[in-house]
Amino acid sequence: MAEQKQLNTAWLAQLANAHHDGTMQQIDDFVQAFQTDNAVLTQKKATLHQARQTEDEVWLKEQRDAAVPQLEAADRQQDCYITAFRYAAQAHASLPDTEPTQREGKQCLQVLKDFGLSTREAYGSESDKIIQMQQNLQSHQAFLEQIGAWTFLQKAVVAAQEVRQLLGQRAQTKGEFVKGEMKAARRQTDLAIADLYRVLMAMQELMPTETLNALITQLKGIELYARQYYLNEGATGGGSGTGTSGGTTSGSGSTSGSGGSTGNVTPVQPENGGTNNGGGGDVEGTGGDE
Repeated sequence: MAEQKQLNTAWLAQLANAHHDGTMQQIDDFVQAFQTDNAVLTQKKATLHQARQTEDEVWLKEQRDAAVPQLEAADRQQDCYITAFRYAAQAHASLPDTEPTQREGKQCLQVLKDFGLSTREAYGSESDKIIQMQQNLQSHQAFLEQIGAWTFLQKAVVAAQEVRQLLGQRAQTKGEFVKGEMKAARRQTDLAIADLYRVLMAMQELMPTETLNALITQLKGIELYARQYYLNEGATGGGSGTGTSGGTTSGSGSTSGSGGSTGNVTPVQPENGGTNNGGGGDVEGTGGDE
């Protein structure tokens, strides 16, 4: 039996929205073209196809919203400023007990912990917390001004207020759609692919066939391409690490999925522009949505 090619899905979470959507379409095309009598795999294929279609619809809907770039920019600002504020408070909270600012630094840091503030949160949730936190930290204003953190908090509040305003504008034009829908859709697609991959690997172990091995080789080729060109892991793909810009194939997309095995599949290049900003660094991680 040929050496087994291990499939994994951890890398999917690192893709920008545009590349994630396009890559999902390519994986789905290859999987749907694979003919099988296995009832379990057939069900997993259907689940993946539905999840992928939902993600594509959400992605395209997001791109039609003119407020999204402004909202993402405001979110990045609130992420950066509140992260800077956190670092300043953390620096003093980490000082020895003998330092006069250590106790108040801990108190300010505790406010962030009490709110459970994370830059991974929904846009609205994060901005609401930042605005409320300013009120809770008012009694520490003199200390925060002393350590240079109050300015960061004020700027975070201004950005948070802009986020709230933009969310209101978008609600008037897009109803219930929020960027959190994209995050949820991506997660469902990733879970569906992981579930299907487990079945494929079990089948390869228990009942290997040439066509199954060809499919797994194709899927592995998609991963290698994405790592090399979307994630700039040049060595992984065995070639240049030059990144590519771009967005996603619109609609259902189409790449020929049947046929023999290929060592390194070259997916169709996305056509629409766009990337997943995902927000700033950590007060826990990447930016989110309401």
